[in-house]
Amino acid sequence: MPNKQNPIDTDPNIDALAQQEAELQNKIKEMKNFLEEAPAKLKQAEQDRMQTLPAPDEISERRREKEFFDRLSRGELKNERRHQAKNGVLLVLLLIAIVSMSLWIYRQLGN
Repeated sequence: MPNKQNPIDTDPNIDALAQQEAELQNKIKEMKNFLEEAPAKLKQAEQDRMQTLPAPDEISERRREKEFFDRLSRGELKNERRHQAKNGVLLVLLLIAIVSMSLWIYRQLGN
């Protein structure tokens, strides 16, 4: 009897599908492993972040801000913000005056 192969076994579509199924199974395994390991990795990353000291300039900046806010009350903070806004307006007016005077001098020298 001649050895005949089953046409289903040699069909290239079935081979391709089997290969795709194997690839998908591998991807599913990788994703399951990732999902199982993700909480532990996130926890470890958070612990590492908590144990790492910030940069020295950041430490001094935080300390300075804390001391500043500890010393001031709410009313003092409002007053400080109001003074800063007033100073900002004065700065803008000063810059406008400087530009205006510069343009006036430039025009006078041009004539």
